[in-house]
Amino acid sequence: MTILDLIKAACKTKGVPEKYAERIQKTFKIEKAEGMEAFVDLFKENILPVIQEAENEAKTTAETVAVAAYEAKHGLKDGKPVEDPDKNKKTEEELLKDLSPEVKAYLESMKKSVDDMAKKVGDSITNSTNEAKKETVRKQLKDAGLPDSWLGRVDLASETSIEDQIKTLSEEYTGIQQKAIDDAVARGDYAPGSVNLQDRS
Repeated sequence: MTILDLIKAACKTKGVPEKYAERIQKTFKIEKAEGMEAFVDLFKENILPVIQEAENEAKTTAETVAVAAYEAKHGLKDGKPVEDPDKNKKTEEELLKDLSPEVKAYLESMKKSVDDMAKKVGDSITNSTNEAKKETVRKQLKDAGLPDSWLGRVDLASETSIEDQIKTLSEEYTGIQQKAIDDAVARGDYAPGSVNLQDRS
């Protein structure tokens, strides 16, 4: 099975529409099967509600605009014919000019609302992606035997991969341990198993 198939299967299990599987893969840059359900959970809890809200807003706005355009094109007002027969001949640009200030204000507020929703979706995606990356970093720190307090030393936005950053930190940690042993030997305090190293941050 491909990664996308695995995401679709996880979506089915978690009650997320499969049409979002590709978006989940791109959002979290999933390349391995590991932690699949956690990514789907993050998407379901943080991103999906914002997307659905934006879709509902966009649908409502589209319906309102479509009704207004249809009435303007066919010379209707509230579903009834208006007396001006020349309105049918006007271009769409002219029709927009003829809209009342209230309708224009409404369309502007809807546009702002859709823009706000898009920003919320973007922010939510960024936050969820960062949370997923932090979980990955925590796991890799643990696997490398590094202190959890070093999480802040990994730059999530860096072009350097998390794996390479963890490798550099591991080398640094090994160097700190070796220096502590060397210092203990130099003082004559070292005996195998006698040095208790504290976490360095």
